[in-house]
Amino acid sequence: MTMLTGSDSIRDVIAFPKTTSGSGLMESCPSEVDEQQLKDLHLKVVQ
Repeated sequence: MTMLTGSDSIRDVIAFPKTTSGSGLMESCPSEVDEQQLKDLHLKVVQ
């Protein structure tokens, strides 16, 4: 899409761009997951 639109950067055409640290400003990710979210999805964190 970058070449088709003549944009200088892929960030101009990507739907949900990330910052240089890999976080998403629009969806506030990555973020902490609480126990209720894990329970709802039947997931367990194992370390």
